[in-house]
Amino acid sequence: MWLAEYIEEGEPRRLVDALAARDDNAAHAWLLTTPLPPGAVGPESARRIAEAVRLDEVVRADPVDLRVLAQAGRLLCRMTSRGDYRPEVLAYTGAVAVHEALVAQASALAPTLDHYAILLSLALDLHSGPSHLLPWQPGRREALLDGLESVLAAPPWAALARGEPTPRADPAERHRAAWIRRTARQPFGPRDQRTGAPRLRIEVAVSDPADPDTVETRFLVDGRPLVPEAFGRGPGNAPEYLLDSGRLRATPEPREVQLAEAYCTEGCCGALHVTVRRDGDHVVWSHWRRPPASPHRQASSELPEYRFDAAAYDAEVARAENDHSWAWPARSTARLLAAGLRDRPELLTRWDCRFGWVGTAFSEPDTTTLSFTFWPGLAAGRRDTAGPWLQFVWDLPDDGTPPDVRAARALKRMETTDPKTFAEVRGGSREHAQVLGFPWPEGQGH
Repeated sequence: MWLAEYIEEGEPRRLVDALAARDDNAAHAWLLTTPLPPGAVGPESARRIAEAVRLDEVVRADPVDLRVLAQAGRLLCRMTSRGDYRPEVLAYTGAVAVHEALVAQASALAPTLDHYAILLSLALDLHSGPSHLLPWQPGRREALLDGLESVLAAPPWAALARGEPTPRADPAERHRAAWIRRTARQPFGPRDQRTGAPRLRIEVAVSDPADPDTVETRFLVDGRPLVPEAFGRGPGNAPEYLLDSGRLRATPEPREVQLAEAYCTEGCCGALHVTVRRDGDHVVWSHWRRPPASPHRQASSELPEYRFDAAAYDAEVARAENDHSWAWPARSTARLLAAGLRDRPELLTRWDCRFGWVGTAFSEPDTTTLSFTFWPGLAAGRRDTAGPWLQFVWDLPDDGTPPDVRAARALKRMETTDPKTFAEVRGGSREHAQVLGFPWPEGQGH
C-alpha cells in the first residue's frame, strides 16, 4: 500500500492490481478510501476492485463513509472509460446497485471540483454512453439523471460550476473547471429530449480532463446510444473526422462511413461502418459492417436499416456540424487550421509537404499540434515514394489570443515561410534526416 501511494507514474497499476487480488481487509479498506490517479486504475482494474471489495454492498451501508461514496464514483467512471477493448461497466454485475446508492446519497458529498466532475461524468455516461445500456427498470435511468441534476443545481454546486479558478490555480484545475462549464448542461436536456428523443441525435462527448480519454461523436437513435450497443469495442470517431469533413451528409450517391474504430485500431479488432444514402424523403443507414461479435455479448444480431426523415436528418447534421460548444481554445484552433489547409492545400504542398493531422495532445491540451510529412519532389509532382521522407510536428501553445486569430496567423506563416524551418522532426529515420539535411532529435531511436 505504501508503494502504491508513493511510487512514480508507471508502476502503480500493477501494485493496485496486486492489492485487489488480496483477500485482505486492510488492502480493501485502502482501495475503498484512497483516491487513485487514472494511471493507477484501468477500466478492467476498476471492475475487479469493485468486485473484490464488494462495492455494491459497501456503498449501501447506513451511514456510508463519504470517502467510499466518492471512490465508488471514481471506479464507475473508470469502468466507462474507452481506454480499453470494451466498456467494463457492462460487465460489472453490481453497476446498477452502485449507481442507485451513489445517486441517492450524492447530496452528502462536499461540493468540490473533484466531486462535481465525478457526478457530471456519471450523468454524461447515463445520458449517452455505455451506462445507458445497463439493465435498468423502466424509468430508473431517467430518475437517476433527475437526481444528479438536482444535486448539481443546488446553490453551492451551481456556484462551483460558474466559478473561475484563480490565476495561480494549477493548470489541471483550470482545465477541469473549464470542462465543467462547457459540459454542465449536456446530460440534462429538457425532459422531452430524454423520454421522447428525436429519431437521431448527434452529440460530441468530452471526458473529464483529469482522466484524459477521448473526444468522441455519439449517436442516439430513438434515444439509445448506437456505438456501444452495436459495436462496443471502441468510441465513436472524433467530430473532426465525422462532422467537420461532412461525411455524415446524405446524397443520392451511397457513401460508406466509419462511425467508430476499435480501441486497438481497425486492423486488429475492427470498426463499425455504415452506408449513408438519400432515398427520396428519407435518409437511409444500411449495409452495416462490423466484427462478428461485440465483446460484451454472446452473439451479434443483425443491425436494422434505419430510415430517417430527410429534412430532420439534414437539420440534425447541420446543427451538430455547427455546434462547437464542446471545444476548448486549442482544439478550436486545430479545427480552424484543418479547415484552412483543406481549403488551401498549396500552403504545404508548395514546400514539398503533405498535411498529416492537427489536434491537441492529452498531456498538453492547451497546445495545438500540426503534423506534416516532407516528401522531396511533391510540389513538382515527382515525389519518389521509395526515397527519403520525414515527419515534422509544429506545436502552437495557447497564447491567449482567440482561436480564429491564432489559426489565421499560423496559416499566414506557412504561406510566407517554409514550415520545415520552424517545425521539428519527429518521424522518419536518422538516415533520412542526414540525407535531407535536418537534425535528428536527441534521444529518439533510428
